[in-house]
This record gives sequence, C-alpha cells and structure tokens, in this order.
Amino acid sequence: MFEKVLIPTDLSETSEKLVACANDIRNIQEIVLLHIVRTGHTVVREREEVEEQQALITNSDIAVRCLIREDPVHDIPAAILKTAETERPSLIIMGARKGRLSKILLGHDDIEVLAHSRTHVLIMRFPPQGFSASGPRMIPGPLFFRILFPLDFSRPANDALKFVGELEGVSEIILLHVIRKVETEERMNFILREVETRLADAREKIKEAHPDIRVKMMVRYGDPTGQIAIVADEEAVSLVMMARFGKRDYIRKVPLGITTSKVTALTKKPVLVMFTAIQLEINTRELAPSEFYMAEKIWFDYHQTKSDPDHDRIFAVFIEDTPVSVARCKRHDDGYEVDGIFTWDEFRGHGYARNAIEALVRECGTSVLYMYTVLHLVDFYQSFGFVPIPESDLPLAVRERYSWAMGEMKGAEVCPMKREPAGRNDTAG
Repeated sequence: MFEKVLIPTDLSETSEKLVACANDIRNIQEIVLLHIVRTGHTVVREREEVEEQQALITNSDIAVRCLIREDPVHDIPAAILKTAETERPSLIIMGARKGRLSKILLGHDDIEVLAHSRTHVLIMRFPPQGFSASGPRMIPGPLFFRILFPLDFSRPANDALKFVGELEGVSEIILLHVIRKVETEERMNFILREVETRLADAREKIKEAHPDIRVKMMVRYGDPTGQIAIVADEEAVSLVMMARFGKRDYIRKVPLGITTSKVTALTKKPVLVMFTAIQLEINTRELAPSEFYMAEKIWFDYHQTKSDPDHDRIFAVFIEDTPVSVARCKRHDDGYEVDGIFTWDEFRGHGYARNAIEALVRECGTSVLYMYTVLHLVDFYQSFGFVPIPESDLPLAVRERYSWAMGEMKGAEVCPMKREPAGRNDTAG
C-alpha cells in the first residue's frame, strides 16, 4: 500500500528513529529522505548526515534517495508539501516530539503538513528508553499488528476503514465508537442499539474480505479524544488509525478534524491519519412532518421558530445526511407566506439558502406567495420573482406579524414582497 514514502528529516536523533522505523513497514519500494535548509546555507555537511541516515534502511529491496531542498523563507511545512506534490508519495512519516520539525506538526497553529497533505500521514512516537539506531526494531512489535480504529460512521471513516485490508501484518483491529452526552436514557438506548448494529455491519465486512483479521467492537462514552487515548493504552495497540475528518468536520470543509488533531497531539501511540478525497453530496428536498425537528434545530438560532405540521411545508438542503439550510411555506387562511429561511452560520456563503428557496418556489409557486424580507435582501428575492408591494396588499394574517411596526416598514428595515405564479398577470392573491 505504501510503495513510496517521504520522510522529512532535521538530522536529529528522532529523525534517525523515523528513518529506521520504515524497516517495519512492508512492501515499501522507495524512500525519499528530505532535508530543508535556508537558501544560501552550506549543505555539504547536511548532505553527508542525510546519507548517513540512509544507511539505517537495512532492507536492500528499498531504493533510498536523499533530497536537499533550499527554502528562502524557511517555511518548513510549505517546503514539505511542495516536495510531496512533485514526489507524490503514498505516505509521509513524521515524528511527534518537541523540536523544530515536530513542533510545526503539532503546535497550536502549526499543523500544516497534517492538514494539507494530499496523502496519508504517519505520526510516529517512540518510547523514551531503549532506542538504538542500529537495533533491529524501533517499535515494540510490528507497526500494524494491532490497530485501534475510531469509527464515527461518517463517509471519510468508512472509506479509511477500507484500507485496513491493504496493510501488511494486521492481526487484529479494534473498532471503537464513542457516544457523546445524550439527554435522555430512552435516546441513549436507541443510539446504543444503532451503534452496535453499525459496528457489527463494519465487522462483518472486514471479516468477509479478510477472514484472518480478528475484529473487536467497543463502545465508550464521553469525550472522543480522551476515550481514544485511554483505549489505545488499555488495549496496548500498536497503532491508532483514523480518518483525517470526522462527520461534522468534512461537511464544513475544514482541513483537519478536531478529534484527529487532538489525538495526534495527545496519544502515546503512533497515529496513521488517512487522507480520503471526498466530493460532498448536496441535495435539497421537502421534509416530512416527522422530520420537522431538523428544521427546529436550525431555527433555534432564528428566534427559536417552531414548526406547524398542519400548515407548514419545509424544504431543506442536506450536506450528506446533515441539514444545513431551510425555507418554509406557511399556509394561512388568507394566503401563503414564505419565511424561516435560515442557514447555519458555519455553512453560509455557499448558496445553500438559494437552493432551499428554489425548491420551495418550484413546489409551492403555483400559489401566490407573500413574504417580508430585510431590505438588503430585496434584490436577492427579486431573482426568484418576488416584487416589493405596499404592506396593505399583504394578507391580513401575514400583515399581523409585523403589526408592531405600525406601517413603518422602512423603519423596521423590512420590505413586503409578493410572487405571482408564472403566467399570471393579475395581482389577485
């Protein structure tokens, strides 16, 4: 699986350990040792030291190349990423310890390599005692022998799990799901049953494809980072393997998941962070009344608006299976009102509200639609066929919602609007 490996080295003792640990990864065909120096800095001695580290690769079947790269601004993460773009390794190995190189990986604002690489990254940790650069093994046992895999059932995690069978030397994998705080016991029991079912499904898929691999299922409660670290120690795993993104991370298009970032910084075990390129699935549909609670979760920050199954039609935009934007058509006795158009802050700026309104207009636009909008969005709603109207033209039920403004719509910074069905020329509501 990891035919070509890139190992950045700062010529420290930990870098020697990084190079030597590659002997424990099977089927490597080529290793690239990368050392970065400031532009104009003498590199003769550094090249000699890199070549000395090359001798730590004892497998004669592995080709080893040494690269010295000059960097004028001394931005080590950027230089590593640039080299990775040209060399296209299937794995980058870096060390988790204090020092010039690892601080850049695991510092508060310095996780650029892990967050922005386009391939998998192995963060190695070494016991403080017992290392000998010339010794036969740099870690206690094969690296991939016993793997802890935190599984949140997201698409990145499911895709990363498929790589387990491609790793050489896997004897056992522990599938761990961590349940966060749940409000009620009834809800907890429901979630637990669902988690156990999904863990069993994942286990069966692994066993079907790789019957020699033992699979253990575990459920823990609380903070995912803490529980992952605890289980890794309790189970004496050789490696933690996880996706770069969690469920809430990748739909927000963040470069690195919060839990993954914390685990790589805090756990005492090596961590293999799997990169999976994912194209987000975005779809828009009408919610069934039984799903209206989804809209109310989004509306909690929008005047805590409540739904009415007898009078509402609600349209939602989903990223994967997570609703992020909604719009509502409310039926009054004297007309139809469009309102409740709201997108979670973290998902704004991507056109999701437009998607929700387009679906609403498509399904409800055979009726005359009325709405109030804030003044700076008048042009936006005009693009859907709404036009400004006097407040007196609104149905009474809609107008009563803004009776506090006493007809001073501009003072309230809102504008009444109306949309006629396509093909109608009259103004009847």
